Order: sequence, then C-alpha cells, then structure tokens
Amino acid sequence: MNQTIEVNLVDVLNKLDSKIDKLSEDVTEIKIKVTRLEENQENFNKRLDSVDKRFDTVDKRFDEVNSRLNTLTLGFLGIVGVLVAGLLTIIGKVVFFTNI
Repeated sequence: MNQTIEVNLVDVLNKLDSKIDKLSEDVTEIKIKVTRLEENQENFNKRLDSVDKRFDTVDKRFDEVNSRLNTLTLGFLGIVGVLVAGLLTIIGKVVFFTNI
C-alpha cells in the first residue's frame, strides 16, 4: 500500500533551519559553560598555589621547631649527664676512699 505524500520543499528547509538554529544555540551555551569551567579551574589553581605556599611555610616552621627541640634535648641530656657523673664521682669517693 503506497501513499503519495506531497511536501513543500520550503517547509522542509524551514524546519531544517529551525533545527540548525536550535543546535547552534546549544553549541554556544556549551562554549559558555566551557569558558566558565576554565575560569573556575584557573581560580582553583591559584588557590592551590597559595595552599602549597602555606604548606611550605608550615614545613619550614616544623623543621625549625624540630631543630630547636633537638638542641634543647641535647643540652638537657648534656647537663643531666654532667650532674650524674659528678654525683657518681662523689658517691664513689665516699664509698671507696672514706679515709681521705
């Protein structure tokens, strides 16, 4: 069963034009969204750089505190070592050389 359908060529072209216009609007919207994403990525990269700088300063401070703590620990252990050696010397003198 064959049917003949008559379609005006102008109508077909108008429909195609409207579809193409809609697609071109969608493409421009996509381009706008992509540029916004690129701007957001640039802002994120700037913030990430500032976070990296902060981490660097924190690392430097941590290293400084660590070196100070090591210096204080060595100094404290040195003083305690001298005191213990002096006390052991006095105790040894009293125990072994009671006559002198």
